[in-house]
Amino acid sequence: MKALLALPLLLLLCTGPCVPQLLGIRGDALERSCLQQPLDCDDIYAQGYQADGVYLIYPSGPSVPVPVFCDMTTEGGKWTVFQKRFNGSVSFFRGWNDYKLGFGRADGEYWLGLQNLHLLTLKQKYELRVDLEDFENNTAFAKYNDFSISPNAVSAEEDGYSLHVSGFEDGGAAARSSPPSTGTRTSSCRTARPSRRAPSGSAAATSPTSTASTSAAPTSPTPTASTGPSGRASTTPSSAPR
Repeated sequence: MKALLALPLLLLLCTGPCVPQLLGIRGDALERSCLQQPLDCDDIYAQGYQADGVYLIYPSGPSVPVPVFCDMTTEGGKWTVFQKRFNGSVSFFRGWNDYKLGFGRADGEYWLGLQNLHLLTLKQKYELRVDLEDFENNTAFAKYNDFSISPNAVSAEEDGYSLHVSGFEDGGAAARSSPPSTGTRTSSCRTARPSRRAPSGSAAATSPTSTASTSAAPTSPTPTASTGPSGRASTTPSSAPR
C-alpha cells in the first residue's frame, strides 16, 4: 500500500554543463555545472536569485530535478517551502505513496514529499517554520531551530519518516486551541548553519539533542501544520492507510 512530486525532465549527468533552470522558472538564463546544482532555496539564494518563485532543486542528485517554491522574503528569506495550502484546489486526502513522494504543483498547492525532506535534512542542518493565516488575515507561526526527518535511520520509510524538532519559538500558533480550519497553511525549512551534515550512517550524523520526536507518516484526511509549546510539530496528516 505504498505512490514525489517530480516533473519528468531529461538531464545530462556531468558530461558538460547541466540543463539550466526551465523557461518559466527563475534562473533560466544560467547554466550551472552538476556540482553547482542547488540542494535547496538557500543555495538558489546564494546563486543570486532573491525573488519568491518556483525553482529547481536536486535533493536526490543531479539527475532528479524537483520543482519547489522558494520564499525569499519572509524573515530574511531562503525558505524551502515543502507544504503549501491556500484554496483547496489540491486534495490532501491521499495514501502513503503520495505523501512519501509528493504531489501537487510548486506554483500552487503542494506537498514536497517525505523522502525529499529526509534527503534534504541528511545533507544540511535546517530550521523549520510553520505559518498559518485565516481568511480574516489573522496570522500565526511557530519555529524550531533544528528540524530533521529520520536522521539516523538505515531506512527512513521503515522508520516511519520520524520527525525530530527542537528549539521551539512561538509566534502565536501555540495560543490557538487548534489550527484554523480554513485559510493558508505553509510549512518551510531553511539552512540553520552553513556546514553540511555528514552522510547518513557516519559518526557525525547524530540526531539533535533535546529532540521531540513524532511520526511524520501520514494518518489523517486533512493535513495540518500544527505546533505546541511541548516542542512537538506535525506537518503531515495522521490517518491515511499505510
